[in-house]
Amino acid sequence: MPFPDHIERIFDAFRIAGDTKAVVYGLYVSMGPDVLEVFSDIAEGVTSPSMLRPEDCAGIRAAVIERYLRRNHPLWLAGTPTPSLYRPQAAEGRASGLAIPLGTIDGRDGVLVQGREAHSGGRSSTISFDFVAAALDDALALGLAEGQQHTLPGSAGETTGTVDADRLVALIWEVQPNVYKPAGDRNRAISKIYRRHRDWHVITLAAAVQWLRAKSFRIYVVRGEALAPTHELNKAMPLSQTIVALHNRTVENVARTLGLSLHEATRDDEQVLLNAEVMNTALTKHVAACGAGVAMWRVG
Repeated sequence: MPFPDHIERIFDAFRIAGDTKAVVYGLYVSMGPDVLEVFSDIAEGVTSPSMLRPEDCAGIRAAVIERYLRRNHPLWLAGTPTPSLYRPQAAEGRASGLAIPLGTIDGRDGVLVQGREAHSGGRSSTISFDFVAAALDDALALGLAEGQQHTLPGSAGETTGTVDADRLVALIWEVQPNVYKPAGDRNRAISKIYRRHRDWHVITLAAAVQWLRAKSFRIYVVRGEALAPTHELNKAMPLSQTIVALHNRTVENVARTLGLSLHEATRDDEQVLLNAEVMNTALTKHVAACGAGVAMWRVG
């Protein structure tokens, strides 16, 4: 898909190379107009914008994240909703999702922020929960650290699901780090921050379950054994059993702490999930082949 006409004309006038424009477009669809402002700054620093290559765009994402956090982090601390960083794919960069602060947790150095349509990749009907560092400098360090950075920058990790608001059905399919655990030289700069936020997985999953229960959603959680097909991982690089076990332990511990039970999904649950269309194509195929019981729990 092309840029909006007025933007496309500017790129053509400055003879931006096609492969460079494609990289900028991919970032624009994902993160919106700030991408164009940062690219414009880069273009001003070269003799001719036509000389810019895809590798010259490598710093755009980091610059957008820094702008985003400096603008929005103070608003989250004040309890004010903002646009999300990542944007719904269907909007092609023209509209954002939402980042809604839910408040702080006693004794914790951060603020819970709910994302709506705020997951990287732009999948529709997503809801995510991040525990963002309270200090802006810490949030910036986390947001710029090496990692997958799936949702809102500034958090060590997140819990994400898909919801059908009309049917009040929710499927949690990810409890995922945004940053890699510091090891050796990797992410050394965030070692102390990471230690303070190392229980992000418990906080964000508990927040997700409690919020969804308060809204009367029927809640399902993908089991660790179904993470690989859910995320369409390469079969030649299987998910480690350690990750599967840690995911299941997190879900079990959170459910027990909240006084809830985990029930193996039944055929009736499978029909609920199919009717709600909260599973992606890969998970739907896996459930059809193996059954819902081996793929997920119902929380209750």
